[in-house]
Amino acid sequence: MKRSILSLVFVSLAFFNAMSQSLEQGMRDLDFEKYESARTVFKSLVFKEPTNGDYWYFLGQTYTNLLNLDSAAFCYKQGSMIAPTNPANYAGLGELELMSDDKVKAKEYFDKALSFSKNRAGIYTDIRALTLVATSMVNNANSKLIDDAEKLILMGYEQDKKNYDLLVAGGDVYLERNDGGNSATFYERAIGINPKNPKAYTRVSEIWKRVKNFEQAQTDLNRAFDKDPNYAPAWKLQAEVFYSQRKFEDAKKAYSSYLNNSEPSIANQIRFARILFLSKEFQEALVKIDEIQKTDKANLLLYRLRGFSVCEVTDAKADLELAKSGLASLEFYISKTEEKKLTVTDYEYLAKLEAKVGGKDSIAIIHMNKAIEMNPYNTDLISDLAKLYNKMKRFSEATSTFELYLSKAKKVNAADYFLYGKAAYFAKDFRKADSAFTKVSEMKADYPDAYLWRGNSNSSLDPDFESDLPKQFYEKYISLLTADPEKFESTLKMKNKAGLINAYGYLGFYYYNLDKKAEAKNYYKLVIELDPNNTKAQTVLAELK
Repeated sequence: MKRSILSLVFVSLAFFNAMSQSLEQGMRDLDFEKYESARTVFKSLVFKEPTNGDYWYFLGQTYTNLLNLDSAAFCYKQGSMIAPTNPANYAGLGELELMSDDKVKAKEYFDKALSFSKNRAGIYTDIRALTLVATSMVNNANSKLIDDAEKLILMGYEQDKKNYDLLVAGGDVYLERNDGGNSATFYERAIGINPKNPKAYTRVSEIWKRVKNFEQAQTDLNRAFDKDPNYAPAWKLQAEVFYSQRKFEDAKKAYSSYLNNSEPSIANQIRFARILFLSKEFQEALVKIDEIQKTDKANLLLYRLRGFSVCEVTDAKADLELAKSGLASLEFYISKTEEKKLTVTDYEYLAKLEAKVGGKDSIAIIHMNKAIEMNPYNTDLISDLAKLYNKMKRFSEATSTFELYLSKAKKVNAADYFLYGKAAYFAKDFRKADSAFTKVSEMKADYPDAYLWRGNSNSSLDPDFESDLPKQFYEKYISLLTADPEKFESTLKMKNKAGLINAYGYLGFYYYNLDKKAEAKNYYKLVIELDPNNTKAQTVLAELK
């Protein structure tokens, strides 16, 4: 009997030891971005202990990172049902809602995750819940809740200044805010708590990479490799650092090391293409996507990312056929995706691609308005809509849309007012145009085109030549261009040919009306010098002989 009991004890101890090792392995796999391996581990743990909410959460995390969001949602929902007071799965569900750009629904889940530890003073006391929710708030590339996440981190830090995961999460939050100082402070605090863990060292390197201090980024990456030469996230960042320096062969080798130390799953390769896209290496991202699609044509996310990448590539260099292929990729993704899962970004890029291919401007307007309707606070979308109206020569609508943008945008520049002014000018609202170009010259006094267009606007307001204002603005335009005669003759003259012909022509006619033949003749000769076939100048010069 005693032997039987002892046997059971040893069996139980072996079982729990195996469970512990499996959990440790699963967590390590997650950290090393071995998501397929981690999925296998957590599936096993869920099978053995289906009432453990944490196991469901970690399984959901593997699916989230494998880009299988339906399965992730299933896991988080199962976890929240069987362990309704465990905050982890509500944090996971909130993260998925952010991935769908639904901040309202995301906040509901985040509030639920935090609600179990709220004390009478309104303080959340569960450090793990604060960490998980803050991380979920900034994990996603589409939508983030950075302000909310920062408040949670600070609340947690006030209660526990030595929690490694909280400190790393704090660094991540400030990194998303582009606050390198606070971000580094949190990461270094984490290093002080656990100097053997390579994670925080890698995150510090990310700060330096973002500000293009690649030497320091490499120094901190080397610190991470000193702790674990096989740490997969460090190899991924190493690849990004090399890509940022245009060291493409080194980057490929580093990414190969990342895949060897994580796993060469399609999800990880897609993740790398996404990294390239977010790093604004759009051409490289497109090459990687096309390479993946040679072996995997079923993954819908690839079609989405391909459409986005093509749009960015054709922004830099017009390529109609490539734009058409990018539009086809994005249309395919949209046709296979439930409408409620489509994001602002999907409609934004769809509209931009439609505007590029020709004949689809009207539908592009509809889709851009749809994107604005989904996120009215994204002022960049309003600016893009105004530019679309301009492209379609719907200048009155462009003018009013630019006005909406200028009223909502937190920061506007001279270029914004310049585009607004041109829209108003072509809408024949010359007073609005002049006001806009006045703003441009106030913000950038040495910008010649501001005075050219002030001249154009005022000459349109003064068809009978009763004012000297157009003359003054055209003269100012010319004087700015010719301030450096050598530069003017070498580059500026031909670069600004159309504007100069316009200014010289106006001034020629101005003096012609005053019967100042010599001055008129000089300006019309300048027109002929730039445009020998200008019939108006030829006619006036013939008359003035």
